[in-house]
Amino acid sequence: MPNNEVARYLETTPKSRAIWEEACRYLPDGDSRHSIFWNPYPIFTESAQGSVVTDADGVERLDFINTMTTMILGHGPAPVLEAARQQMELGLAYNSPNRHQVELARLLCERIPSFQQVRFTNSGTEATLNTLRAARAFTGRSKFAKVEGGYHGTHDAVLVSLRIDPATGGDYDNPQPVPSSGGLAEGTLDQAVIIPYNDVETARRILEENRDELAAVIVEPVMGSVGMLPAETAYLAMLRDFADDSGALLIFDEVISFRVAPGGAQEYYGVTPDMTALGKIVGGGFPVGAFGGRSDVMSLYSPAKGAAIAHGGTFNANPITMAAGAATLNELTPTVYRRLAELTEMLRQGIRQVCSELEQPVLVTGAGSLFGIHFTEGPLRNYRDIALTDKDLAGRVFMGMLNEGFLLAPNLVGALSTCLGEVEIHAFVRGFRRVLQRQV
Repeated sequence: MPNNEVARYLETTPKSRAIWEEACRYLPDGDSRHSIFWNPYPIFTESAQGSVVTDADGVERLDFINTMTTMILGHGPAPVLEAARQQMELGLAYNSPNRHQVELARLLCERIPSFQQVRFTNSGTEATLNTLRAARAFTGRSKFAKVEGGYHGTHDAVLVSLRIDPATGGDYDNPQPVPSSGGLAEGTLDQAVIIPYNDVETARRILEENRDELAAVIVEPVMGSVGMLPAETAYLAMLRDFADDSGALLIFDEVISFRVAPGGAQEYYGVTPDMTALGKIVGGGFPVGAFGGRSDVMSLYSPAKGAAIAHGGTFNANPITMAAGAATLNELTPTVYRRLAELTEMLRQGIRQVCSELEQPVLVTGAGSLFGIHFTEGPLRNYRDIALTDKDLAGRVFMGMLNEGFLLAPNLVGALSTCLGEVEIHAFVRGFRRVLQRQV
């Protein structure tokens, strides 16, 4: 990374550096989330309002990642704050159900094609964990299939074949499960069947070879954390067809892709899974997860029927999160979704135009309000394609965009909020041009 971008960053963020150095005394590398760490150190946020994030040094940046896609209404939206404030005056948490979870559950079941019933958790990790557990209990099988590069949280079962070196993952047409974390339980890799993304023929062959052992196939309809790479409709349709034929359950991880349409990516693609995992935007900025699907599967969680699957959690469906989530969904009308998609496409086109003028190969991926910037001539269909993109240039551009006053994820993925408009889009494109001109 050229010293000019790093030097400018160091000059403008001394207070963040001091806080980070203090934080490292008590937290490994100063934080509790890998996804928001970058070299030489991350900024420390003091406040966020609307589309603007202000760090400890008073530097303001336009937020184009929105808390890893969570803040779809921007920071501090009035309806969400008011809903949370009203509930906080009535109590922070209860040892009994609350009416807000009924409202949020109703909204989700009305919007999401696969949702007949739903349960709430406190993270997307817990949501995907429960979808797999439900699939195993329902089918009596143990193995599951996942896409190479797909991220489904941090429980043992799914910490397999994430951001790996493709050279360690076996042949493309016969990918092998690779641990993506230390400390996985013995036998974890034996339970995961790895399939390539967006390759109908190869994925179907691998699935058929394991059909009698598979409880589920889990997939992100838009592969989020590695680059906002949308699935091809034919691929999702094949997974639906395989699940129908084999008796396995099809699970959509829509923790990120619920941004694509009012009913999520399953509405967008017209492919309905058996179960869906949610998180992020459905909590209005508070910790949340949700999982749901067919009522015959969800009935396994019924205490009155004997609860074949145990599911606890003191803060599950806590009233503040439920109130904030319901307020958020009530704001997310089809018109809002359409406008977000239009603005994001404007952003994608602006990035493509800049790169074309500067003769820098790029592919800009995404769907709805999600986007990813990849410096490559392509094509991009799966994780192995993404692994070959120019990561060094991406890192320099990320740092440059920080210096220009724009916040993205370190791998140049982003998500718009309703607080961003054409003015901010044009400002981003101009800033991107300045950064890229310094790099190429």
